[in-house]
Amino acid sequence: MPRTGRSRSVLFLAGSVAIVALGVAGNAGFGSPLRTIPALVLIALGVAGITSTTTAYSTAQLRRAAKRWWLLAFAAFLPYALATAPDSESAAAVGDAFAGPVTGLLLEPVAGAMVCCAVSMTVLYGFARYGIHPGRPTPEERVLADGGEE
Repeated sequence: MPRTGRSRSVLFLAGSVAIVALGVAGNAGFGSPLRTIPALVLIALGVAGITSTTTAYSTAQLRRAAKRWWLLAFAAFLPYALATAPDSESAAAVGDAFAGPVTGLLLEPVAGAMVCCAVSMTVLYGFARYGIHPGRPTPEERVLADGGEE
């Protein structure tokens, strides 16, 4: 069964998020500088993949995408926060459900990847709002095309 363009972009986006999560997982704890460089390269490649999916987005679509990524980041960070830093007895009881060693190893990269993706979408939205948008003419090119005279 052939894949549609939408399913390819979803797979590309999921793969990019997985690459960011792999970079975050590899950099957990900043134990060795030898792990830091490859981890940062993986994070940069994943974020570049995520942002490349938005070249056709309008400013309003970028704003909605940034909001969605922040909601996903919050949803991914909440179990991580409950598992690693419970502040009260009730939070500790809820956090115990997420406190396994494998679960902890999975929650941190996912939460970190979602925050990285949310930040990148927010930066893209900020650029687009002020006239710098991927795939569109730069502000200088627009001024030159208009002639600059009023």
